Amino acid sequence: MSSGELKADSNRIIKIIASVSSPREFESPYIREADAVEIRLDLMTEPVGDRLSRLRASFTGPIILTLRSSDEGGAFAGGTTGFWERVSPYLPDADMVDLEIRFRDHAPRCRNLKKTVVASCHRNEMLTAGELENLITELRSFGDIPKIAVQPQTRDDLLTLLSVCSGCQHEVIMSVTGTVFRYARPLLSLFGSLYTYCYIDSPTSPGQYSLREMQLLAYLLTPGFVDPWFEGRPVRSGDASAFEERAKKYREFSG
Repeated sequence: MSSGELKADSNRIIKIIASVSSPREFESPYIREADAVEIRLDLMTEPVGDRLSRLRASFTGPIILTLRSSDEGGAFAGGTTGFWERVSPYLPDADMVDLEIRFRDHAPRCRNLKKTVVASCHRNEMLTAGELENLITELRSFGDIPKIAVQPQTRDDLLTLLSVCSGCQHEVIMSVTGTVFRYARPLLSLFGSLYTYCYIDSPTSPGQYSLREMQLLAYLLTPGFVDPWFEGRPVRSGDASAFEERAKKYREFSG
């Protein structure tokens, strides 16, 4: 079973963003297996040149420009003017722009250029359900898709995050910071998060899964990929053919 076949299956719930930190990753064959690509401009130390234009010509999914501030886990230490100077040259090849609350004044410009605004907030702490809902409201006041990443401290915190995500009436992206509850990344997609962020060559945030790892998790977790036994049709005693077929597909995909 190839990853391309997996990507093409409309039943797959978990949608993957490949978050890339080097222009060299634009040429990776894996990047075309993602549902969207995030360009982490704040982490790029090599010239982008016309590589992004070539990626745009070959990649059919959304391309997101992100210039993450140092206060929210990135490497950009400039202000609002510097933000626009850094991002604007690449807007022709992008579909979305990630804007933190501090950069919200650029939202009208982005919309005038027909770009979707991902309004984001990243916190190394957990918020209450009420605080999360208020933050979603604030992000939606200037953005099209709120993106929130917080850091659960307990399993109850994680249940709160999953509940708020599941209860959202509009599109939302939710994730976690840190590594302790990294397994929440695919779970949040199952509870309504529009995307989950992964890496190709190196993580752009602690706790990220690689694109290949998340593809496998998506295969295992998405309803419709389970053995017929779970649908009330158990395999006959002594007949291991269904298990062997599933194991074969697993080996082909993960190997």
